[in-house]
Amino acid sequence: MDRLDSRGVRRALRVLGSVLAAGAVCAALSIAMTLVPGLRTTGSGNAGQAYGAAASSSAVLVLFYMAKTLRLQRDETTLQREELALQRQEMQLQRTELELQREEMRRSAGELHRSAEADLRRLHMDLLKMSIENPELAAVWPEYAPGLSTVQNRQYNYANLLYCHYMLAHRLELLAEHEVFGHLVDLVKSPVFRDYWEAGRQARHSIAVDTQEYRFARLVDEALRVSGPQLP
Repeated sequence: MDRLDSRGVRRALRVLGSVLAAGAVCAALSIAMTLVPGLRTTGSGNAGQAYGAAASSSAVLVLFYMAKTLRLQRDETTLQREELALQRQEMQLQRTELELQREEMRRSAGELHRSAEADLRRLHMDLLKMSIENPELAAVWPEYAPGLSTVQNRQYNYANLLYCHYMLAHRLELLAEHEVFGHLVDLVKSPVFRDYWEAGRQARHSIAVDTQEYRFARLVDEALRVSGPQLP
């Protein structure tokens, strides 16, 4: 904008200079033509003829300067429009670049969140493994259902470990959803896993419906529906 303002000032000075120059030339030409011997006679009308000729010539000269000034103004306006268009394009490019940077930051934040979530789930799986391998540590975990034997509790812990394994593979997109679903259909054929899943049904009611864990739990329910009831 500063460049456009300075150009407008220069243009106004050029126009003013052209007008002053044209006026000076007209005045000089009028004086010069009154001094031409052929136009000076004893008749009183000769001086008027000299001034008339000078005025005509001056008018032509003024029109020439005005035409030139208008052309310069038109060229200047065209250049200003082109510069404004370039500035708009540059601003649009800057906005696009900023949007790409924001998108990259959002994607990086999402990847960091998924990585942290995956690490937390791996830790959970490690803790489950420790409880399976050590009955004393398994006693620290709450029972999945009242009256479970030590063997049943270890089996439920292992079923939970399998569930977490497939949920993590689904969350990290290590397996396509139809592949995960195929594994779940096979998994729910196990009576022990079915009992484990039924024992945790009440606890799953507290899972928020807008989470990945809720969607994966619904995927297990769908696998159970597809698999159908199992014979004892």
